[in-house]
Amino acid sequence: MDQQTTLKTIPAIEAEIIAAFEALNTIDEKYAYLFKLGDDLPPMDPALKTDENRVKGCQSILWFHLTQQASRFYLDADSDSMVIKGIAALLAKLVKGRTAEEVLTINMDFIDKIKVWKLASDRNNGLMAMLDHIHALARSEQPIPAADLDNLPQEKRIRST
Repeated sequence: MDQQTTLKTIPAIEAEIIAAFEALNTIDEKYAYLFKLGDDLPPMDPALKTDENRVKGCQSILWFHLTQQASRFYLDADSDSMVIKGIAALLAKLVKGRTAEEVLTINMDFIDKIKVWKLASDRNNGLMAMLDHIHALARSEQPIPAADLDNLPQEKRIRST
């Protein structure tokens, strides 16, 4: 079966995430769930914890590495903060199996709806830095339309010999 036909929409996954958090009664249960999501992330290869993969503008130390397989994206993440690592796990779930165009539609609106905590402005900046980092990586991996190839600098063109 084609992956695209089995992949849930981003809004459907966001609704599942929101429903999972709404089903929890206390803030402690919500945090415990968020921490578990972070703990369940596959370990990130230490070689990927580079300055290039570090999310700038996030108060915590956070690394994102976006990989592409058959035009679909996957997000590896790690952080020194249990909260941020949990949020990174949520983003990894949204990114999984998406095209660049789909990744670029992901936003952080669903975070407000899980009601884990009231974010301070520096955390909001961190969340936006996370999103900006993912979007920049997805943009850098988008195929260049054939019409735009003539406008590429010579050094970026692939030559066949």
